[in-house]
Parts: sequence; C-alpha cells; structure tokens
Amino acid sequence: MKCPGQDSRYWKPGAIFDVKCPHCGTMIEFFKDDTRRRCPGCGNEVPNPEMDFGCAAYCPYAEHCLGALPEGVVADGKMKVLKAKMLKTLKERAQAANESSAPMVRFMELVEEIGKKESAPLGPTMFAAFGFCILELESKKHATWKANIHERLKSEAVSLAIEEDALNEALSILDGLLGKTVAGENVPSRVIKDAWKLAIYEYSKSKEPREDGLLTNTARQILKNRKATA
Repeated sequence: MKCPGQDSRYWKPGAIFDVKCPHCGTMIEFFKDDTRRRCPGCGNEVPNPEMDFGCAAYCPYAEHCLGALPEGVVADGKMKVLKAKMLKTLKERAQAANESSAPMVRFMELVEEIGKKESAPLGPTMFAAFGFCILELESKKHATWKANIHERLKSEAVSLAIEEDALNEALSILDGLLGKTVAGENVPSRVIKDAWKLAIYEYSKSKEPREDGLLTNTARQILKNRKATA
C-alpha cells in the first residue's frame, strides 16, 4: 500500500506550490512529495522546504521511508520526527498536570524558529528546551525533579532516541539556564530565554517584553512583527 501522504488521491489544495530558487531567484514548481528539484534557471538542486515528516513519529515504515532520501533531507526529517515526539510528550504531561500545553507548544515552535535563524545547534537546543518545559510542569509537584534533572532527562532521551553527544550538549545548555554553571551565555541559552519570554507574553497578560530586553535579533524582529499586526 502506498503511503497516503505520498498518494496524490489524498492531496489537498496547496500540495503543488512554487518556491523561489535561493541561487538565482527562478520559481520552481514543487509537488509535496518531491524531496528536491533541479532549478530550470541555474541547474542547482533545491531541497523541498515544505517537506514534512511528522507522520514518521508514529509510522512503522518511517526508517524505510527516511532511508530512501538524500542525507540532508534525512537530517531535516529526523529533526521533525524528534520535534513531533517531544510535542506529543509535552501535551501528555501537561494534560496529566491539568495544565494547558499551548504555551509550551508555542515555546518549542519559537525555539525552532529563532534557533534556525541564529544558527544554534538545533537538536541539543530543542531537547534542552524540552527539558525546560518538563521541569516547569514537574517541579510544581516534585521538588526533587530539578535536583535530578540529569537522570530524568537521560531517561527521556532513551525514549526519544536522542544521541549521547546531543544529550550531553543539551544537559550543558540546561545547566547554564538553571544557573548550575558559570559559563558565559551562549547562543542556545539566548534562543531559549527569548523564546520563553515571547511565548509567555503571547499566552498571558504579562508585561510586553522590551526589544532591548531580548537577546537575539530574530526575537526582536518577531516582536516587531507582532506589534505591527496587533
């Protein structure tokens, strides 16, 4: 049986779209299941920026599907799978704690958006942000969760199939956020702090963050855009 996501009988409007070539500006027509297309203007191969692998978070044939794709696309696909799994876990934990998951989902989206534009190591940064969310939920009921953050997140990393190097980097980022290290502020911590300020502001009546109080240019631009459309 063909994957429904790749079967054109199940496609909806928007499944065929145009993308501007990043090399020469020529418009390239993409079908949603194209991994990449060759630009008719300059001949460069351009990856599909709309390729979505959220289904791979639960599909039993995910490894086979991803394994057939180019290496760069596979990396992006695995990141989307990881994000989908983390969001699913956060929603489940929030529901169990009788908390809304919406601010945390928005926070994770902002971490990804800001992290990409600020060139943060996306995997470790996203997992550190995930740990920050879990900590916010669990620490309200379990005071020992913060003290055992490393052991707890190592357990989460096993279920999410996080590689050891990425786990260690994420733990280092999280330690900095929690004030456990005296290392200088780095890109991932700035990304996470800005994403949290913006997410909390969007989902509460807290005071609007000042642009000069944000640590990244991307977060400042997001705030400016929000003000312009408010």
